[in-house]
Amino acid sequence: MKFSSITNERLSDKVIDQIMENIKNGELKPGTRLPSEPELAFDFGVSRGILREALTILQAKGIIYRKPKEGTFIAPDVLETISGSWEISVKEATYLDLIEVRECFEPKVVEKVIRLSSDEEIKELMDLVEGKTSKGDSLDYYFHYKLAELSRNVVFANFIDTYYDIIDEFKSKSNQQKNRTEEINREHKEIVEAIMERDVKKAREKMCYHLQKVKESALDDEKGKNVKNISK
Repeated sequence: MKFSSITNERLSDKVIDQIMENIKNGELKPGTRLPSEPELAFDFGVSRGILREALTILQAKGIIYRKPKEGTFIAPDVLETISGSWEISVKEATYLDLIEVRECFEPKVVEKVIRLSSDEEIKELMDLVEGKTSKGDSLDYYFHYKLAELSRNVVFANFIDTYYDIIDEFKSKSNQQKNRTEEINREHKEIVEAIMERDVKKAREKMCYHLQKVKESALDDEKGKNVKNISK
């Protein structure tokens, strides 16, 4: 894990942001013991008072917990806690909001899959898109979830798993999406082919193109008629 000195205003928030980022990228795992307060204060370049303020906020949010005489630890259920926060925030989200989030991280997902996955794992991904693994109407979900899973980032996988019911709800009402089934399958296959070639640039481009087409379908569906608050 890496921490850097904090220089901006609202120092405790900046400390919180760095700790949360280390949790999200897997550097700080559930149950991990944090360094001592003096060490953390030194790493962040803040006073112990500022550090304690940040830790108190994180403890109140269920991100960390403290054991007397033992130290401060990342909560065992921290990923579920983060997921729960997402679930609350999504209540006011639109389908387009979710697509834009995916545009931010799914190109990174395919990059990580290329770097971290074995040939056998990628072959299983191709079997999935070619229909050799029966997933029925849930193929789109399984494809994107499998990619996120192969990226070895639990936050990516958690996002796909948490929100796909909401995404499916929109797609079930979307004529454009229904008419794009063959195109979607072809786009999925092209993404996997680029992954099999271990071509990061091509794989990212194919994923970006796929998500752009998904967004265009949402906008074209009766000029956004179905792109509403998806919690309703």
